[in-house]
Amino acid sequence: MGTWGTGISSNDIFEDVKYEFFELYNDGREPDDISQQLINSNQDSIKSKEDSHNFWFALGLCQWECKSLNAELSERIRDIIESGKDIELWKELGSETSELSKRQKVLEKFLLKISSEKKSAKKRVKKKFRDSLYQKGDCLTYKLENGNYGGAFVLESEQQTEYGMNLIAVTDINSSSAPTAKDFEQANVLIQKEERSPKNYQDREIISWYYAEFIKHSTTEFSVIGSLKVSINYNFDIDYTGASQWDMLPAVMNRNAAFIKERGKPNTILKLKKLRKKKWL
Repeated sequence: MGTWGTGISSNDIFEDVKYEFFELYNDGREPDDISQQLINSNQDSIKSKEDSHNFWFALGLCQWECKSLNAELSERIRDIIESGKDIELWKELGSETSELSKRQKVLEKFLLKISSEKKSAKKRVKKKFRDSLYQKGDCLTYKLENGNYGGAFVLESEQQTEYGMNLIAVTDINSSSAPTAKDFEQANVLIQKEERSPKNYQDREIISWYYAEFIKHSTTEFSVIGSLKVSINYNFDIDYTGASQWDMLPAVMNRNAAFIKERGKPNTILKLKKLRKKKWL
């Protein structure tokens, strides 16, 4: 579960579902039809103990925004919140007492919101076309909670597309001094163990797509310190199809030590240059 706060929307699953829902809604699709499509295409999240609550919360809010929240989903969300299931999950994931208190207040406020009738359905919005924020090959740096610098690398960029996507790999850079392009030349992609089922962890490289539009929600300051050539082309439809929020770039390194302590060191080593350069036979 890619989470960066106690807010209802402060996780990857929620943002992904909400974005997909309103992309289809703005294309003229009906909420019931969209909901069924998202349920069919997100079975992994629905079956995941870590992700299922966030999926249903997101779908519930989207339906509510369109004045189409069905009774079954409304009752499902109420049960998750009032039974304490969500707070219990956060306890199992190691949340501190202060975080649990904040989360409980967020849940109560969310339930109150979707229990009230919205005055009017959300208006459909005409699509805009965007350029990605960063260029392919850009080396990005940002400050971490420990005062060090983290680094991420732009594997792909888009021009005048619907989403303006960047494909970005988080590196293992965690430096007390500002990184240089040479540091990126030698860097590894950050690998973390992801829980696929209870106590079953698999290595996952931290590579994801980032929407240009979502930068407005970010509190992270990014700097481009150089550029490296990328000779491989990546496509959103087939390569690393997950998407994340911009603040996840520093967040994954901020919590990396805790992940290693809880789940163990990853077994995989992936050099960043392997994702930049084609192999010639």
